[in-house]
Amino acid sequence: MRALVLVCGMAVVVVYSTVLAYGNQPDTRPLDPAGYALLAAAVIGLAWLRSRPEVSLIVCVGAAGGCFMLGYAYALWPVPALIAVFTAISGGRRSAGWVGAAVLVLLPAIGVATHPALDRVVGAVIWALLVLVVAQPAEVSRARRAYTAEVERRAADAERTREEEALRRAQEERLRVARELHDVTSHTVSVIALHAAVAAEAVERAGGPPEARAALQVIRTASRQALAEMKGVLGVLRPDSRHPPPGSAQLPELLKTAGLPVTLEVSGERRPLPPAVDLTVYRVVQEALTNTMRHAGATGATVTLRYETGAVTVQVDDDGTGSRAPRGNGLTGMAERVAAAGGRFTTGDGPEGGFRIAAWLPA
Repeated sequence: MRALVLVCGMAVVVVYSTVLAYGNQPDTRPLDPAGYALLAAAVIGLAWLRSRPEVSLIVCVGAAGGCFMLGYAYALWPVPALIAVFTAISGGRRSAGWVGAAVLVLLPAIGVATHPALDRVVGAVIWALLVLVVAQPAEVSRARRAYTAEVERRAADAERTREEEALRRAQEERLRVARELHDVTSHTVSVIALHAAVAAEAVERAGGPPEARAALQVIRTASRQALAEMKGVLGVLRPDSRHPPPGSAQLPELLKTAGLPVTLEVSGERRPLPPAVDLTVYRVVQEALTNTMRHAGATGATVTLRYETGAVTVQVDDDGTGSRAPRGNGLTGMAERVAAAGGRFTTGDGPEGGFRIAAWLPA
C-alpha cells in the first residue's frame, strides 16, 4: 500500500513539474510519447524499492539517464533515481548504489562535453553535488545500521557465552555431586546393607529376638532401596550418552504400554526439540496417561503433539469422568516440570467430555 501511494504521489509531482519546467526552458525537448514513457518508468520503478531495490535502481536510473540524454526540461524527474540510490546504499547494496550514483553524474557530464556552455557546466556541477549529498548520508545510514547489527550480534554472542559458561559450571557441579554420591554415600549405604545382612543371619543363628531380626531386615531392605534410588539420581546427574533420556521420538513406544487404546496425532513440521523440552513432552504424556489409568476410568485417550512457530504444544484427552474424578499429585508434578521449562500448563474438562491436560512449551 505504501509503495502504491509513493508511486502515485511521485507520478503527479514528476509529470506536473516537467510540464511546468518546459514553459521556462523553451529550448529543451518538449514532452512526447517517449518522454511520458520515461517519466512513467521512473516512477513505476519505485514499486520495487523495498522488495527488489536493484531492479528499482536500474529502472529509475535508466529512465533518468534517458531524460538527460534526450534533453527534456530539467524538473523533478531525477528524484525517483535519487530515492533508489539512497535506498540501495543505505540497505547495504553499496556497489549497485554507487554505480547508480556514478551514472547519474556521468550522463549530464557527457551532455556538457558534447555541447559545452557555462550554464550547462554550472548545472552539471550542482547536480553532481546533489547526487553526492544524497549518496553520502545513505552511506552514513548504512554504516550506522551495520554498527547496530554488529553490536546486537556481539551482545547475543556474549549472552550465549554466558549461558554456555553457566551450563558448563552447572555440569561440573553435577559431576562433582555425582562423584561424591558414588564414592562416599553409595559406598556407605552398601556397607550398611552388607552388615545388616550379616547381622540378621548372625541373630537368626544365635536364636535372637524376632524384633532384632525384623529391624535388621528393615535396615537391609531400606538400604537396598536407597541404593536403587541413588542409581537413578546418578543417572540424572551423570547422563549416559549411550542411553539418552526419552523424548518425543519415543512416544509411540510409550503409548503401546499405556494399558488402554491411545491415538497419537502430530501436526506441524517435526523438528528436533531442545533436550529439556523434549524430555518434558515425554514426561507430561507419561504422567497424563498414568493419571488417566488410575483416576479417570477411561476407555481410550488421544495424544496431540503440535509443532508451532517457536513452540510445541502437547495435549492429552481421555473419555473418562472428567474433573469429577479424584486426581493424584501427578498434576502438580507436571505443572512444576512444565514451568521449569518456561511453559504453561492447563487442565480441565474436554470440550466433548473427559479430561484434558495441555502444556505449551517454548521451542
